[in-house]
Amino acid sequence: MSDIFIPGMSSRFDTPRMIEDLMRIERVPRDRAANNIERIGAERVFWQDLNRRASALQESARNLFSFQNPFNSLVVQSSDESVISGTAARNAMEQDSSFTVRQLAQADRFLSAPQEQDFRVEAGTFTFTVGNEEVSFDFRGGTLREFADALNRRGGDTIRASLIAVRPGTNSLLIESRITGAENRLDFAGSAIALGQEIGMIGPGDSGTGNSSGMVALNAVSIAQDAIISMEGIEISRPSNEISDLIQGVTLNLRETSDRPVRLQVMADREAVKDAIISFVGNYNRLMAEINILTRNDPAVVDELTFLTRDEREDALDRLGAFAGNSTLLQLRNSLMRIVSSPFETSEEQYMSLLAHVGISTDVRRAGSSIGSADPSRLRGYLDIDERALDSAIENRLPALRQLFGHDTDGDLLVDSGVAFAIDTLMRPYSDRTGIFAQQTNGIDSRIAQETRRIATMDRQLANREADLRRQFSQMEGAFNRMEQMSSSLERLQQQNFNNSR
Repeated sequence: MSDIFIPGMSSRFDTPRMIEDLMRIERVPRDRAANNIERIGAERVFWQDLNRRASALQESARNLFSFQNPFNSLVVQSSDESVISGTAARNAMEQDSSFTVRQLAQADRFLSAPQEQDFRVEAGTFTFTVGNEEVSFDFRGGTLREFADALNRRGGDTIRASLIAVRPGTNSLLIESRITGAENRLDFAGSAIALGQEIGMIGPGDSGTGNSSGMVALNAVSIAQDAIISMEGIEISRPSNEISDLIQGVTLNLRETSDRPVRLQVMADREAVKDAIISFVGNYNRLMAEINILTRNDPAVVDELTFLTRDEREDALDRLGAFAGNSTLLQLRNSLMRIVSSPFETSEEQYMSLLAHVGISTDVRRAGSSIGSADPSRLRGYLDIDERALDSAIENRLPALRQLFGHDTDGDLLVDSGVAFAIDTLMRPYSDRTGIFAQQTNGIDSRIAQETRRIATMDRQLANREADLRRQFSQMEGAFNRMEQMSSSLERLQQQNFNNSR
């Protein structure tokens, strides 16, 4: 028999199994390294999630004291939105005014007499003016639809045309100015005058629209006019229904005329303030929950998070205690809890120096429990919101509430105190691009790269070791086969000698 080992062929020694058993032992360090990569890869995801939570908290904190903070936002509240409404910029001032909309601004809109479907517009140079704006174009002749399309291509924001089927089988041409105001009259020149007369849109006259061409609209849908409003008894006119030069930082939108006064109140956007505060508390609790999950081995930490979905709960249980005893996270948790329970300087410190004064607190007793009966979940640092107390603070003590979250105490126009400012300051070394969380993920990346290189080296060594084992077993089987051959030859020789001796 040949002494060459052929993979896949049967062996009386079950060589493949023996080699596999030996290699399984040899692969233990390699498998351990692969498992370590999987474990630290999961840790990397945990640190990334922590970074996202921390960044979300920092962003919501910064939103409460930065230049774009909601305390600077104003809204305009109207007693009748169908008549007049408004929007306020940040440079507006809180005030209350009364308006009566006597007349809306309009633009000229002229309608022709009905024309048959086969009516054609003769070629020519057509010119229209609206106030100081002019639209002029050459038309080579065509249907009324083609003429309207040509006018619209050139009209831009000045003039517009459309066809209206006033009677079946006919079309009336509507030409309308897109600029309101008494000074912005729609006028015709060149071939436009002849066309307007031919289709019964305009005619000679010295009254009506008072156009410079001496033509009047024969069927005016609307006539250019200014808006007229009364503000606190003072009559004011403007060429547009959007008025932005009457009250500083406020744009008025006129919608309908009315004989009754409408009150407009420019006021702080209290809903935006409340939403921003709730978002801040939500992000705080989310980060606190993540820290508690990663640093504690108690399943109750997950069970008490009733807002989690089933999948989120399973994921949380998988992360439970992954960083148990981690001093970095424990220090962050303690710092967060210290900030939200600390007093800050405000203009109404007696009523507004703690988050608890506005209904935001770590309530250690569950509602309805006996005195001294602590709710363990509250001891983990989560914040509760008493909405009635928060609404009262927003309504009655808004300036002090703003200072509670971010306050310039030394008059240098830079915020240097407040809950949100303190949280933002605390989170910077953690969530910055080169911060603590980024350093953790970068360190894990280095460890993964190192382990990956180790695995590659071990894979080469294991491949060489397996090849050596196969050669050794092949040689052993070859030697055994030769021994069998020799044994068989001796047996045949002995049998032959025995037969000869007889």
